[in-house]
Amino acid sequence: MNFLDDTPRLELFRLAGIPVRVDITFALVPLFLFGILQQAPFAIAGPAFAAIIAGVFLSILLHEIGHATVARLLGVRVGEILVGGFYGYARMLDTPRSTAANVAILFAGPLANGLLFLGFWSLLGYPEISARGYFSQIEPSQWIADRVWLLRAALTLTLVNLAMLIFNLLPAFPLDGGRIYRDLIATITSRASAAKIIAGLGVIVGLWSAFIGLRTDIVLMLIGAQIAIVNWAILKRPADAEQM
Repeated sequence: MNFLDDTPRLELFRLAGIPVRVDITFALVPLFLFGILQQAPFAIAGPAFAAIIAGVFLSILLHEIGHATVARLLGVRVGEILVGGFYGYARMLDTPRSTAANVAILFAGPLANGLLFLGFWSLLGYPEISARGYFSQIEPSQWIADRVWLLRAALTLTLVNLAMLIFNLLPAFPLDGGRIYRDLIATITSRASAAKIIAGLGVIVGLWSAFIGLRTDIVLMLIGAQIAIVNWAILKRPADAEQM
């Protein structure tokens, strides 16, 4: 993910000695979510908008803290945690000692989003969620039900974390899932061949995501297009070139 290295960024604080930074692309998050302000009176939409922006930041941050925490437990040094626009990055300074260790580190990020999803979902009373992201039979706690803006934020952040969990486990680079499946496949074939297999699947995942996003969500369309481009580039590399 070397294309991230040149983005302007600001250090916010240090967590257990690891610098936590935000880069300029996070400014895209409120821009793409600005339509929330038009969906209700400002007294409701304004606080909901602010809570959702903060929640997206924390969801990405906790995803990367998941990676960093397991990495540190397994003896891998972490250089920084970066939060950007709809993505994050925990920079490892060492190579994990085994495939199992690397898979554990990679899986810890989506796991953090899974736990956040369960937390928000429980606050909503475990409603049913349709394939299109609609809720039914919502029975939130009284504390949330009495605050409409908080209910709207909780609904959105429940879906955000569910999407982060599922999307990050898809077989495509540079997603966690792509690197997890690459490492697992590499136990029965060469690492280069495994990377080519995942890159081929990644092109399909990216194009599918871009197509769905074209009809439903511009953020998904842009992310899908980027994934397709990244995986196509990996697919076209010589077999002996360095892989992600």
